[in-house]
Amino acid sequence: MSSRRGIVFASVGLFGAVLTLTACGGDGQQGIPTETRSATATATPPATTPPSTTLPPSTTPSPVGPAVGEVPQNPQAAGALRAFLTDLDAGGVPAVTPTCWTVPPTEIPTRYSDVAAILDAAEAPGVDGQYAVTWSSPTITLSVKRSEIASGYACPAVSPTGSPGPYSDTEAEYTVARYLGRFTGTPVNPADLEGNYPLVCDTQAIWDPQGTGAPTVPPLANNPGRLTGSASYNPQSVYVAARDGVYTTVYADVTDVSGVEQNRIFTLTIGSNGYCIGDVV
Repeated sequence: MSSRRGIVFASVGLFGAVLTLTACGGDGQQGIPTETRSATATATPPATTPPSTTLPPSTTPSPVGPAVGEVPQNPQAAGALRAFLTDLDAGGVPAVTPTCWTVPPTEIPTRYSDVAAILDAAEAPGVDGQYAVTWSSPTITLSVKRSEIASGYACPAVSPTGSPGPYSDTEAEYTVARYLGRFTGTPVNPADLEGNYPLVCDTQAIWDPQGTGAPTVPPLANNPGRLTGSASYNPQSVYVAARDGVYTTVYADVTDVSGVEQNRIFTLTIGSNGYCIGDVV
């Protein structure tokens, strides 16, 4: 804070006038008064204005786009969902189809058709759960994978509130198709890399598809490139063969660089990024 100084200038002419009046005054006193005050002594210092205790208004701008409930445990989540909702609110399904390549293309038209209901659900406070961040209204729940949040653009799964979850057979099949696309040079998007969008179960996943009661590390976690050398796969051959609520089995015909085609069996479960592949034989 800056200080102020009061500076009083005593004019020589004024001071001389004061001496003359004093010498010739009607009080009979001659000469210079014996109790003369200096000009600086009689000056009253300026009052100091106390500092204001009123806080200035916040300069943090409000987020641009649809309202999204914050998630204190995951500060990036609301912004990632808002980026998607901004496009959906402005242009509907066509606006988000090119950017939501992590979603099975056949599911996008029905998943995001009710824009008003999705926007309504997003306004609720977000909850950071075991496998996803969710926002729920009385009718629907939006679920966002952690990899989607990290990307800054989260395309949510949409399911009825209270249902077992958003993990469909189509989602499982698309997970395998994405995994195979990476090895055969046909990824669904150039950015679809394991480091950014994990499809392989990590070493923390509980793995016991045979129900032995002795879980192990998912085999593919320690050998994620098991299908290196694959040349192509038949997209029409990818389908869910079985599921038991915890594990899902998907078949796919894969051809190696020697031209040999083999039916591969993938076993999936649910992890922190939705479906993950724990084994392939």
